[in-house]
Order: sequence, then C-alpha cells, then structure tokens
Amino acid sequence: MADLSVEVAGVKFKNPVILASATPTMDRYGMKRGIDGGAAGAIAKSLFGESGKLGRKFPRPRFKLFDYKDYPGYPNELPHAFTLHSLEECSHYGYEEYMDDINKAKDMVGDEGVIMASLSGATMDEWEAMCKMVNETKADWVELNVSCPFAADMGVKMGAGAVELCPEITKLCAGILKKPFSVKISPQAADPVAIAEEVEKAGAMAVNLSARLSGIMIDIETARPIGPGAMGGWGGPYLIGYGLKIVSQAARRLNIPIIAGLGVWDWQDIIRYTMVGASLVQSGAGIMLQGYNISKKWVENINAWLDSKGYSSLDEIRGVALPNILKTRDIEREPEGVHAVVDFKKCNKCGTCIRSCFYAAIKLTKAGAIVNPEVCDGCGMCMEVCPQNAVSMSKGR
Repeated sequence: MADLSVEVAGVKFKNPVILASATPTMDRYGMKRGIDGGAAGAIAKSLFGESGKLGRKFPRPRFKLFDYKDYPGYPNELPHAFTLHSLEECSHYGYEEYMDDINKAKDMVGDEGVIMASLSGATMDEWEAMCKMVNETKADWVELNVSCPFAADMGVKMGAGAVELCPEITKLCAGILKKPFSVKISPQAADPVAIAEEVEKAGAMAVNLSARLSGIMIDIETARPIGPGAMGGWGGPYLIGYGLKIVSQAARRLNIPIIAGLGVWDWQDIIRYTMVGASLVQSGAGIMLQGYNISKKWVENINAWLDSKGYSSLDEIRGVALPNILKTRDIEREPEGVHAVVDFKKCNKCGTCIRSCFYAAIKLTKAGAIVNPEVCDGCGMCMEVCPQNAVSMSKGR
C-alpha cells in the first residue's frame, strides 16, 4: 500500500485530504466527524475580528444549489457540474468561545488529525489580538484567511476586499505566531500567484489557493437575487479547471507548499491537484453534499490507483504534470488532415452534430451522419456533443 502521508511545515498529515473551512467544520463536533470520516485535517470555520462580527449571524436559509437535483438519477447519482451559492461568512463564535472550541476539538481528535484554526481580521490590531490568542490554544496549525469572497460587502476591509494587504498581514502575523501557518489568498485578485510570491517573502510557511469566487443569480420573475438577496460564495466542481490553472502557475514560482481545493468533487481531483504541485487538497462542497465519510472512500481509491500504477508515495507524482502544460504559443496549430469521422454502427441519425457544426460539413443520410473532410475544420465540437459517442477525429498526417 502506498504511503499517502504528507509533511508540511513540520506538521505530519496522514493523507492529503483536509476539510475546508465551512459549515462542516463550524465546531469541534464537525471537525471530529470529518477526521473520523477519513480526512487528515480540518480547517475550522474562520473567526472574524470584531469589525466583522455581523457575519456571525447567518441568514436562513443560506444555501442554494443550481443544476443539482434535476440531474438524471439523483439522488443515487450526483452531477459533476453544478453551482453551490451560499452566504456564510464566518464562525458563529466570538474570540473566547472560538479558542475554547479549538482546544476541545484537539482534545477530541488527538493524534488522529490536524486541527487548523482560521483567522480573518479587518484591522492590524484584530490580526494581532487573534494571533496572540491562538498561540495559547492547542491548534496544530493556523490559517490567515484573506480570501472570503464577499466579507468586504459588509462594509469592512477584509477577505477578498483586502488582498493588497496580504504581505503586510503576513509579515505582522509571522512575527507573532508560534505555530505553523498558511495564508489563504483570494482567486479574485488580478494575479493571485504574484500575491502568493509576496506572502512567501513576508514569511508564510504555505499558501492556500482554494477560495471560492463571489456571485449572484437573478430571478427573472421578481427581478430579485435568488437566496438571501446579496452576493455570496459561488463555487462547485465546475471550478476545478480554474483551480488547477492557479496551482500549476504557483507551483512553478513558489518554494513553499500549496494547499489546493477549488472544485474538488472526487478522488481523481485530488490526484490532479497533486500532479500540478499541491501538497494538501481541501474540499468544502464535496464534503457538504457527499458526507464526512467520503474522505475515506477518496483515500482508499487514491491508494488503489497509486498501487495499480506502481507508485509508493504521493511524492512520486507531485508536479509530474507541470512539464506537460504548454504555453499557448507552443501548442501545435493547424495540423493537416484532422477531421471528424463517424462510426455508422453507433450513429442513430439524431442530427445533434449538425446543429453544432459551424462549417456545414455534416449531412444526414440513411446511413447516418456523413462528414465532408474537405470542409470540416477539425474543431471537435461534433465529437463532444454526440450522445452516442459515434464521432472521433482522424489523427491527421
């Protein structure tokens, strides 16, 4: 069996899976359930400074799923592309209650998992006060959350609204904290990787590049936002490509470990993030909708996959995809002889390919769809939309 353990900033994780800072980690009981369910660590729901204490009171309801329950086969089969919209800024605890809960969480979990506190301030005084308080707790790790996608909408300078202060916040906290820590950076910044480089210089031991975006949906019948009525977190499995992009770029430029997690929905996503350089991978929506015990299944599948490929540890695949990711200027362009080919045994003459052919290269006959290779551009859209998988692309010459 492969070794899935990961060591980050001197802290040993039994596997790369950690619970994201969200409702599943809102208290010690949730964190304990997450560790028991197979995760190696849990990032507690963030403690906001007093300036953002409004966030401790949640709207009800605060979750909305788009394109989820209408998936064929639901609930036995779950979609791999949907949106989770939520408005939950922070922990419902104040300073003292939060620190007490962290201590009790560690007492409950013991050596079975890593308890990670999460802090988010609106002023340097708040950051300083919280760092000093968390130093006195049993937390194994501290995360500095400068990423909440909509906290600044409360009228305070924090979260994604304070990304330019990341280096200053990091430098201040690095001088106070006596525990390993990471900095969670908003992907809504113009260049999150450049900010990550700055926080590394300021003393960060790791960076978390997995915060959601913010968004909103409008009900056209009422002209009002669906849900609580304000901007909220906007995430889901569809963000995996965006997350992989950021992590792959950061892995080439940073010398500190990376925590990834945008769009994580299954065990393959954890392998993907590892292949582009991540050390740890967190999940929020995946845990919320598949349950705490999904981590155990992910770990089992990762182990089986590594064994089947002959790998003995995750270290052997970390970053292996990076050399294969090309710049757009380096990809092959206009290769000759590439065109669509239809397998008549599979084609049911539905005509779906025709409506998505922009070059008028396909005709429907009694035998099936026929492609004119002289007109076909080789774009591949017909292959992607064919419900029978009857279309393939010639290899060219």
